Amino acid sequence: MSNNLRTYTKALYGFDATVARTTADQWSNASPCEGWTATDVVAHNIAMNDMIAGFCSGSGSKQPGHEVAEDPAADWTRSFDDLLAALDSQGALQTVAVTPWGEMPVDKFLGFAWVDPVIHTWDLARATGQETVMDAALVGRGAKQLERAGDSLVGPGRFQAAVDAGSAPGTIDQLVAFAGRDPRA
Repeated sequence: MSNNLRTYTKALYGFDATVARTTADQWSNASPCEGWTATDVVAHNIAMNDMIAGFCSGSGSKQPGHEVAEDPAADWTRSFDDLLAALDSQGALQTVAVTPWGEMPVDKFLGFAWVDPVIHTWDLARATGQETVMDAALVGRGAKQLERAGDSLVGPGRFQAAVDAGSAPGTIDQLVAFAGRDPRA
């Protein structure tokens, strides 16, 4: 297994655990993503799963989009299972895909895309009033990755400009602040 795949999978399992703790009455709650509900957060992650699964087969689109069915948790589980199967297929990681950041092997894309489900784990936990449970190593690495990326990830359909969190390096607060969320809000 590649290190990029291992990291991406770990990030997805953290998001999956947060989805599993979300109750049916919480899906319409507002999230820290401006204009998004908890359902929109999971829909975005489903779209990313579907996009990456498509990359693995050579048929993926570089623009994710997804409408969530009546049961966001069930829709997520289906998408997550489909993605894991696609990533496990022979040659999937070496497949060259046209991604939002250009043409590259799936494995390379996973090497920086893993931070997205980590951030959205926090978003979903906040939207649903859950304690944020995230792998400390992923949080620290994600904060460094977003700090290095700077404004290159800012824009529509991406992250907002970083905010000052006033927190210690490598913490969840610093990670989400680099993604444009105010952890104190």
